[in-house]
Amino acid sequence: MPLSRGSRGIGKGIALELAKRGANVLITYEKSANAAEDVAAEIEKLGTKAIALQASSQNIESPRKIVAALVEAWGKVHIIINNAGIGDDIFLDDLTESDFDRHMIINVRMPTFLVKAAMPFFGDAPRIVNLSSVMARVGSAQATAYTASKAALEGVTKVLAVELGHKYGATVNCVNPGPVDTDMWQQTDKAVRDEWEAKKAVETPAAPRIGTVEDIALIVAFLSEEQSRWTTGSTVCANGGMVCV
Repeated sequence: MPLSRGSRGIGKGIALELAKRGANVLITYEKSANAAEDVAAEIEKLGTKAIALQASSQNIESPRKIVAALVEAWGKVHIIINNAGIGDDIFLDDLTESDFDRHMIINVRMPTFLVKAAMPFFGDAPRIVNLSSVMARVGSAQATAYTASKAALEGVTKVLAVELGHKYGATVNCVNPGPVDTDMWQQTDKAVRDEWEAKKAVETPAAPRIGTVEDIALIVAFLSEEQSRWTTGSTVCANGGMVCV
C-alpha cells in the first residue's frame, strides 16, 4: 500500500490519483490534521481505505512510526511517494547552518530513512517515487540549501535503484516539477508569480502555462504501476520541458 505526504497540493493530488487506481493510501501531515482527514475521507469515497497520520519530517522516529502504522493496517508496503519537502528562499548572506540542516533533514534524510524502514515489509516489485524539482538542475539566487537538497535526493534515487532493484524487484525514480498551481504557489509574492507567468510560462515547450497538480500526479501514478517496470534510477521531466533531463 502507498505511503504519501498528502494533505494538500501535489501530495493530495497524488494520493487521490492512486486511490482512483485502487490503492489504499496512508497520508502523513505535519500540522494540517483537518485537511488530511478531509483527504482521507475523499479517498474512502473512491472505494479504497485511507489513514491520515501525523508525522514530523524532522523527527528521527517518524519513518519507523509511519511504516509501523501502515504495516499494522495492511501488512505490506507496495508504493512509497516521498513528496514532503521545504524550499525557503534564503540568500547565502542570510543562510544559517540551521537553515541548511533543516532542508537536508526534510528533503533528503526523511525520504532515505523512510525507504530503509519500509524495506523489511516490501511487497512484490515495490515502486518508489521521489519528488525533486527543476531547482536541482538550475542555479538560482536564494536557493543554496534547497538546490543542494534536491540534487542530493536525485543522487540518492540512483543509488537506491541499484541497491533495491535485483533484491526486491523495486524501481526508484524522481520526478522534477517546475512551478505548479497549488496553494503554496498562490502564496508566493505576486510580483514573482506575475514575472514568471509573463516570461517563463510562455516559453515552456509543452504549453504556455504553469503546471497543474494533475500534470504531476499522472506521471507519479505511472511510475507507481507495473507499466513503468523498465524505468528506474531516472529523473523524469515533469515540468513541461522547462528543464529537460
